[in-house]
Amino acid sequence: MEMTREIMYDQFKKLKSNDEKVKYLVDLKEMKQKTPHIFRNIKISIKNFNNLIREYSSVKPFSAMHREIAEREELESKKEAEKRKQ
Repeated sequence: MEMTREIMYDQFKKLKSNDEKVKYLVDLKEMKQKTPHIFRNIKISIKNFNNLIREYSSVKPFSAMHREIAEREELESKKEAEKRKQ
């Protein structure tokens, strides 16, 4: 059986809690390590799995990323406002 992106997404959507998602991601990572030919049509690395596992294991997933994006956008808007004033 070959894993497709659609199958992975559908199974992931069905999971309710972050603990279930972490377990699913760990299982996928182990499967990729043991049988990489199943994932030959999916471009995802072990590092990507590790990053996803780390994020979904955190108290508030992706909060650091959202905060960094908001800070960057705020800085950019301040720079634009300064340019308009000049």
